[in-house]
Amino acid sequence: MPSLHCRSPFVTGLDLIDAQHKELFEALGSLSEDIASGAPQARVDGWLAFLAQHTIRHCHTEESLMKDAGFPDRIAHANLHLELILQIRELQYERTKGREVGPDVVACLWGWLDHHIREADRVYVRHITGSRNS
Repeated sequence: MPSLHCRSPFVTGLDLIDAQHKELFEALGSLSEDIASGAPQARVDGWLAFLAQHTIRHCHTEESLMKDAGFPDRIAHANLHLELILQIRELQYERTKGREVGPDVVACLWGWLDHHIREADRVYVRHITGSRNS
């Protein structure tokens, strides 16, 4: 998968958020490479655990920034985060039942991040940066 974290549509201008997005994209890239190369499922499980932990941490960071800035749609945005976390947790659960993770899963997660950063994150970032400049 192409490296998306450096493209301008994915750069929010908030250094911490951009660094965390980069981590998530890199993890998805590594997961994709491992799936394509037929790496053992234990390695795939490791990437899913990494994604779960880092997604939770990242979402907490964003939600804290939104709360501190008084972002009015914070709860709706947090619910979007919860959807992603539940998707990843469901994948982990399915792995315990023997389901293999394929490229379709990575594409789905990649698409979610792509859309979320370009659409939903842009809204709260404008609010935060606008409130900092006030």
